[in-house]
Amino acid sequence: MKKVISTIQNALEYLDKLGPQKSFQLFRNLGYEALFSISEKVDHKKLLFLSQNLSEQEIVTLLQSIQETTLVDLIQNTVPSDLVYYVKHLGLKDLKFLAESISPLDVSKINHTIGSKTIVEILMNIGPDPSIAYLNAIGIDSFLELTKALPVKDFVPLTKALTPEECAEWIRKRSISEIPALLKGLGTKNAVNLLQQVGFQKVISILSVLNPEELVNLIHTLNKMKLPSAKKPAAKKTKAPENKRSSKRKRKSL
Repeated sequence: MKKVISTIQNALEYLDKLGPQKSFQLFRNLGYEALFSISEKVDHKKLLFLSQNLSEQEIVTLLQSIQETTLVDLIQNTVPSDLVYYVKHLGLKDLKFLAESISPLDVSKINHTIGSKTIVEILMNIGPDPSIAYLNAIGIDSFLELTKALPVKDFVPLTKALTPEECAEWIRKRSISEIPALLKGLGTKNAVNLLQQVGFQKVISILSVLNPEELVNLIHTLNKMKLPSAKKPAAKKTKAPENKRSSKRKRKSL
């Protein structure tokens, strides 16, 4: 009896908050059973918020494209306004991929630490697959520490210069704080150029001798030096071949 009363109350609330037209369209496209099944597993007010702030097509696709158990975890561990932002700016395909690739607790941790806008910006610039590869390689805590320390405009070029495995090795051998220190000391563009031209392993070797501050000071010192220009050896002059016609004329005149 309690379940029947709860179902009626939820249905009346949908009718009141969404209006009869949108409510009946959702009931028809999703089916009463599917809608109330998920309403029983999550706070139906969260589901109501999603229904109010997403189009009919978006809410139907969201509920139909993501497996119910995964969707329940996603809704439970995500602020409704953030979830709406993901659907609007990230798209359901990438949202589904992330929901299936990251544990519910990690989803909640990411949302609360760096926020939905930063997450979407990273995913749009790097791509879902490379982002997950980085997260898996260095771990959720290091990933969040790095993305908190570096603005997205600096984090994105770093991921282009360092593979996830190289970044993980750097953190393991040195420290995660050394990465933003080097980028801030040299400037992101210069640090990325150094990694690309010198190579990751050589940079790590240099940092085992010089800390980031000493390396930055050394580079500044070298930059101020006026090095002697290397003189190129003068090219030997080669005699132009004698004109065949002129030589023939000379022979005739003789």
